Amino acid sequence: MDIIAHGLWANAIYRGVTTGKNIKPSKTKIWTVIFFGLIPDLLSFGPIFFWSIYEFLFRGMEIPFRGMHSQVSIPNYIFGTYNYTHSFIIFLAIFGIVWLIRKKPFWLMYGWGLHILIDIFSHAKEFFPTPFLFPISNFQVSGWSWHNPVFMAINYSLLVSVYLGLYLWHKWKNKRIIQKS
Repeated sequence: MDIIAHGLWANAIYRGVTTGKNIKPSKTKIWTVIFFGLIPDLLSFGPIFFWSIYEFLFRGMEIPFRGMHSQVSIPNYIFGTYNYTHSFIIFLAIFGIVWLIRKKPFWLMYGWGLHILIDIFSHAKEFFPTPFLFPISNFQVSGWSWHNPVFMAINYSLLVSVYLGLYLWHKWKNKRIIQKS
């Protein structure tokens, strides 16, 4: 899935959970959840993305792998980092280490796990299939490619519906509270 949608889904779920529990979400927690929702792609593709922007802006170079539909022009190190950042095994290990250090789970990290879960079904085997069991297994699922226009339309329609639902729920709940006063 595209990186923007990952951040939006992580945020939507956080807002849904906090709304259901009557908790006002803090901006720090919102941005932390979004950060963890983006981290697998930021660590994998971020360095080449930012270097490409630099090359384009300051050196007049063409942006490599525009559209990212071909693995030919993608540097090899990205495939290695992608294996680590898109693995449930690695995520669970890091989540466990953080839990041991903090002596309680850091639930805001769920955005990372959600990112991997979504990618399992939104990446085809032909282009960056999600190595969710790395390094234990090479098993991968061939999902519906996220850059397919139909997938994008459905995904963003669902996001709009979820955010609209959260907004309406919030309005309804506030109206109920005011009426009780």
